[in-house]
Amino acid sequence: IKCKKIMSKSHPSRSRSQGCLDNASTSTDCKFGTFLLKRKIPTSNPTQKLLPLQIAYRIIRPSLLDNKSKEFSSIPLVVVHGGPSLPSEYLSPLAHNNLALKNRSIIFYDQLGCGWSSIPQQDEFYGVPQMGMDLKELMCHLKKEWKVDKFHLMGHSLGGAIGYEYLKLAWRRNVQSSNNQGRNGDLEKEELPQCLSFILSNASTDFALADSERDQLYSDFIVQQHQTQHQGEISMQKNDADLQMQFFQTHICRTSAMPNELQSALNRRGKVWSSKEYQMMPCQEPSEAAKRVTCTNHFPPVMIIRGKYDFVTEACTRSWGKFLNTGLSASNFSDFQPAKSPTESMIEFKEVLMNGCAHYPHFEQPVEYARLIEEFCICNHQS
Repeated sequence: IKCKKIMSKSHPSRSRSQGCLDNASTSTDCKFGTFLLKRKIPTSNPTQKLLPLQIAYRIIRPSLLDNKSKEFSSIPLVVVHGGPSLPSEYLSPLAHNNLALKNRSIIFYDQLGCGWSSIPQQDEFYGVPQMGMDLKELMCHLKKEWKVDKFHLMGHSLGGAIGYEYLKLAWRRNVQSSNNQGRNGDLEKEELPQCLSFILSNASTDFALADSERDQLYSDFIVQQHQTQHQGEISMQKNDADLQMQFFQTHICRTSAMPNELQSALNRRGKVWSSKEYQMMPCQEPSEAAKRVTCTNHFPPVMIIRGKYDFVTEACTRSWGKFLNTGLSASNFSDFQPAKSPTESMIEFKEVLMNGCAHYPHFEQPVEYARLIEEFCICNHQS
């Protein structure tokens, strides 16, 4: 049974605290923490205890969590990374001190299978629903140890689906509580903080479709390149590596050079597992009591951010409204309106298309991206 840490290939001896300081413009106010998951690794030895699984997280600007005032900046942003198994370090530029989020605490964590968290090799430990349950345990831990009562949630790429699974778990917990169920169970004992907003960045509802869209974009890209060569606009034949890099810089990350944080995360990618088998399902009402706990009562306001050139196309994101039970089409930021009443089954929902961006807008247009996130958090800082 393998359960290991992945260290940076370029800095094999770096400490955990150094992980908070990978970029000079990132805040040095940082705390690293871990907690043990409830699920454990079984062993073939009956005399040996189950092996624990650990989730690692880091809190940027933890001192802001101690701010008990009504200031909206004291409510942290919890960030769920994508992948699968791409360590959270690639999202660390969000914490740069020159961006709009500079006055907000940001919480990153490595999902099971990558970064500083445990990396079991058994495939059954991986999947989007399992990661959603791990996120629920993280939020319980943050509430207990760090007194996080409210938070904003952001999921990038695969992290969007994981965040959605977490919100469904929290919604079911509210339903059971309203129906006086689980009084003696874990749900009654676990106190979950309140999610004030949910940001879905470059997140698909269908990963098989996203792969198909990417493959189609690549096929169209190759045809276009061949046509251009045939017309004599390109004098030299490009090899496959050149074409792949050009496609990467067109539809994945539109920067002139590979960002250091992204390259480091790719070098340290953890356990390989597939998310294509995941089938997203809407909330199901488990009882009559659920009708008194509508999605508006639980699901927070939602913002979808998508890059114009992203391989996660509009076809991959258009179903979010259905799964979130909004009954709404995406709206412009200026047209964003609150729910009409507390019992209304629709939630606030908006979509932002970032021109000039693909799949990593925090590298491509970091200032605008951080501004969008911060303004959305500010607009939704009250329950």
